[in-house]
Amino acid sequence: MYDDTVEAMMSDLNRSLVGQKPSLESMHEGDVRSYVTRDGAEVIVPKEQVDYLWDVCDDSERIRLRLPIYVRTDVTGTMGAWRVDGKIEAGIVARILGKPMFRDDSVRLYNPDLKELRKKIPDCIMILFTV
Repeated sequence: MYDDTVEAMMSDLNRSLVGQKPSLESMHEGDVRSYVTRDGAEVIVPKEQVDYLWDVCDDSERIRLRLPIYVRTDVTGTMGAWRVDGKIEAGIVARILGKPMFRDDSVRLYNPDLKELRKKIPDCIMILFTV
Protein backbone atom coordinates (compact mmCIF):
# COMPACT_ATOMS: atom_id res chain seq x y z
CA MET A 1 0.00 0.00 0.00
CA TYR A 2 2.82 2.42 0.85
CA ASP A 3 4.46 1.86 -2.56
CA ASP A 4 1.18 2.56 -4.36
CA THR A 5 0.73 5.81 -2.45
CA VAL A 6 4.28 6.95 -3.20
CA GLU A 7 3.91 6.11 -6.90
CA ALA A 8 0.61 8.01 -7.08
CA MET A 9 2.22 11.05 -5.42
CA MET A 10 5.20 10.93 -7.81
CA SER A 11 2.90 10.63 -10.79
CA ASP A 12 1.00 13.69 -9.62
CA LEU A 13 4.25 15.64 -9.23
CA ASN A 14 5.22 14.77 -12.82
CA ARG A 15 1.96 15.80 -14.49
CA SER A 16 3.70 18.86 -15.87
CA LEU A 17 5.95 16.85 -18.22
CA VAL A 18 6.21 18.09 -21.78
CA GLY A 19 4.19 16.41 -24.52
CA GLN A 20 6.47 17.32 -27.43
CA LYS A 21 9.92 18.72 -26.76
CA PRO A 22 11.05 21.29 -29.35
CA SER A 23 14.67 21.34 -30.51
CA LEU A 24 17.07 24.07 -29.50
CA GLU A 25 17.55 24.85 -33.19
CA SER A 26 13.82 25.39 -33.76
CA MET A 27 13.62 27.67 -30.73
CA HIS A 28 16.65 29.66 -31.86
CA GLU A 29 15.55 29.98 -35.48
CA GLY A 30 11.81 30.45 -34.91
CA ASP A 31 9.68 33.14 -33.42
CA VAL A 32 8.17 30.79 -30.86
CA ARG A 33 10.32 29.89 -27.88
CA SER A 34 7.98 27.84 -25.75
CA TYR A 35 6.76 24.35 -24.95
CA VAL A 36 3.47 23.03 -23.60
CA THR A 37 3.22 20.67 -20.65
CA ARG A 38 0.80 17.74 -20.48
CA ASP A 39 -1.41 19.66 -18.09
CA GLY A 40 -1.76 22.44 -20.68
CA ALA A 41 0.58 25.08 -19.24
CA GLU A 42 2.78 26.95 -21.71
CA VAL A 43 6.34 27.67 -20.64
CA ILE A 44 7.94 30.56 -22.49
CA VAL A 45 11.72 30.39 -22.72
CA PRO A 46 13.42 33.80 -22.83
CA LYS A 47 15.67 34.45 -25.81
CA GLU A 48 18.66 34.97 -23.49
CA GLN A 49 18.42 31.37 -22.24
CA VAL A 50 18.09 29.98 -25.77
CA ASP A 51 21.09 32.07 -26.88
CA TYR A 52 23.12 30.90 -23.86
CA LEU A 53 22.49 27.25 -24.71
CA TRP A 54 23.16 27.96 -28.39
CA ASP A 55 26.62 29.28 -27.50
CA VAL A 56 27.38 26.28 -25.27
CA CYS A 57 26.41 23.70 -27.93
CA ASP A 58 28.14 22.61 -31.11
CA ASP A 59 26.24 22.30 -34.42
CA SER A 60 25.26 18.67 -33.86
CA GLU A 61 23.98 19.34 -30.34
CA ARG A 62 21.94 22.34 -31.51
CA ILE A 63 19.95 20.07 -33.79
CA ARG A 64 19.64 17.13 -31.41
CA LEU A 65 19.00 18.85 -28.07
CA ARG A 66 15.32 18.95 -27.13
CA LEU A 67 14.04 21.26 -24.44
CA PRO A 68 13.41 21.15 -21.58
CA ILE A 69 16.30 19.14 -20.17
CA TYR A 70 14.99 16.75 -17.53
CA VAL A 71 16.74 16.76 -14.15
CA ARG A 72 15.74 13.66 -12.17
CA THR A 73 16.02 12.71 -8.56
CA ASP A 74 18.92 10.28 -8.11
CA VAL A 75 18.16 7.68 -5.47
CA THR A 76 21.16 5.47 -6.27
CA GLY A 77 23.55 7.29 -3.94
CA THR A 78 23.72 7.43 -0.17
CA MET A 79 22.71 11.09 -0.06
CA GLY A 80 20.19 13.10 -2.02
CA ALA A 81 21.32 13.99 -5.49
CA TRP A 82 20.02 14.87 -8.94
CA ARG A 83 20.89 13.41 -12.31
CA VAL A 84 20.70 14.38 -15.96
CA ASP A 85 20.57 11.44 -18.36
CA GLY A 86 21.18 11.36 -22.08
CA LYS A 87 24.43 11.70 -23.95
CA ILE A 88 23.59 15.14 -25.37
CA GLU A 89 21.81 16.54 -22.30
CA ALA A 90 24.32 15.28 -19.75
CA GLY A 91 27.27 16.52 -21.79
CA ILE A 92 25.81 20.00 -22.11
CA VAL A 93 24.91 20.25 -18.41
CA ALA A 94 28.37 18.95 -17.42
CA ARG A 95 29.95 21.61 -19.64
CA ILE A 96 27.76 24.39 -18.22
CA LEU A 97 28.61 23.44 -14.63
CA GLY A 98 32.19 22.26 -15.17
CA LYS A 99 31.27 18.85 -13.74
CA PRO A 100 32.71 15.47 -14.67
CA MET A 101 30.42 12.93 -16.30
CA PHE A 102 29.13 10.19 -13.99
CA ARG A 103 28.93 7.82 -16.96
CA ASP A 104 29.14 8.56 -20.67
CA ASP A 105 25.43 9.42 -20.69
CA SER A 106 24.80 10.77 -17.19
CA VAL A 107 25.94 13.57 -14.89
CA ARG A 108 25.23 13.69 -11.16
CA LEU A 109 24.30 17.00 -9.55
CA TYR A 110 23.99 18.07 -5.94
CA ASN A 111 21.86 20.90 -4.60
CA PRO A 112 24.45 23.68 -5.21
CA ASP A 113 24.84 22.42 -8.81
CA LEU A 114 21.09 22.43 -9.35
CA LYS A 115 20.87 25.95 -7.92
CA GLU A 116 23.54 27.16 -10.35
CA LEU A 117 21.86 25.43 -13.30
CA ARG A 118 18.52 26.99 -12.36
CA LYS A 119 20.18 30.42 -12.28
CA LYS A 120 21.57 29.99 -15.79
CA ILE A 121 18.73 28.26 -17.66
CA PRO A 122 15.66 28.04 -15.37
CA ASP A 123 13.10 27.72 -18.15
CA CYS A 124 15.16 25.18 -20.11
CA ILE A 125 15.15 22.52 -17.38
CA MET A 126 12.37 20.57 -15.72
CA ILE A 127 12.60 18.66 -12.45
CA LEU A 128 11.33 15.05 -12.44
CA PHE A 129 10.64 13.08 -9.31
CA THR A 130 11.41 9.38 -9.66
CA VAL A 131 11.46 6.45 -7.29
